[in-house]
Amino acid sequence: MKRLMTLLVAMIALPLMANAQTRYTPSELDTLVATIALYPDPLLVHVLDASVYVDDIPRASAFATAHRHLSGDGLASAIERADLEFDESVIALIPFPDVLRKMSKYATWTKQLGEAVDMQKADVMDAVQRMRRVAYRNGYLSSDDKIAVTVDDNVSIQPVREEYVYVPEYDPRVVYYVVSDGNIRLRYVNGVWTGAGLVYWGWDPFYYDWVHRRPHYRHPHRYAPPPRRHVRPRNDRPRYDRPAPRRFDNPPPPPRPHSNGWRPSAPPPPSNYKRPAPPPPQASSSNDDEDRWQSRRSERHHGSHNAPPPPPSRRR
Repeated sequence: MKRLMTLLVAMIALPLMANAQTRYTPSELDTLVATIALYPDPLLVHVLDASVYVDDIPRASAFATAHRHLSGDGLASAIERADLEFDESVIALIPFPDVLRKMSKYATWTKQLGEAVDMQKADVMDAVQRMRRVAYRNGYLSSDDKIAVTVDDNVSIQPVREEYVYVPEYDPRVVYYVVSDGNIRLRYVNGVWTGAGLVYWGWDPFYYDWVHRRPHYRHPHRYAPPPRRHVRPRNDRPRYDRPAPRRFDNPPPPPRPHSNGWRPSAPPPPSNYKRPAPPPPQASSSNDDEDRWQSRRSERHHGSHNAPPPPPSRRR
């Protein structure tokens, strides 16, 4: 009996111990988010969501690198033609090939970040806020012509122009552990345009509500692909080979004659007028044929007393 109880306790305790080992401490979460905590809120949200789908990252990175010469509507058209099967959050990062390349290169870090997001999403967002406050106190995080930094209960980073997102490049060992002298600031790469063409691929304008830890989108659709062209079957297409007959509910009155008796000619028929077909010939009986023959004979031989005898009757 004791062995059975010991076995049951071990079976219950092992999953709990494994779950406890996979949870990350606050210091570990600070290390995981250190390289992306200063990203603008829209880009940060997409990176955190995409880290859960670590298996899609390498192929998405290859696609983004091959199409890095495209942007805006051209890139959106390429994504639609490719019919990618990645998660929507991964497709949203295709305009940022350098971000995807970093996530693919450091796959272990991406996997651990995805695990933390999957199990400890609130703790991950708290870690982002801790690292942002440290960077702000050290003098590296401030508003400029590319980002707008708002500091209250939480630190939010929004693009100045919502359709242009700039990716900051910084050394975490400097930003979080060295106090700035006022001359060193964050460095940004070229801005990525996420305008109308990429709205359907995850870039609906939104702001992140740090109080309730959720994004608020300005449009009801999110990650909605562009409408595809639907070609109806041939049988369902309307027929345009014949024009519809023209109907006159109130026909015009006939023209009035002139005082001298002249009457204007009738108006020409409409363009869709068709001459009525003649009635089909009717079959005639044998009596009609005999009478017609007799009338013709009398006209040709009028006044002749030696008329030929009539043909034999066809009656049966």
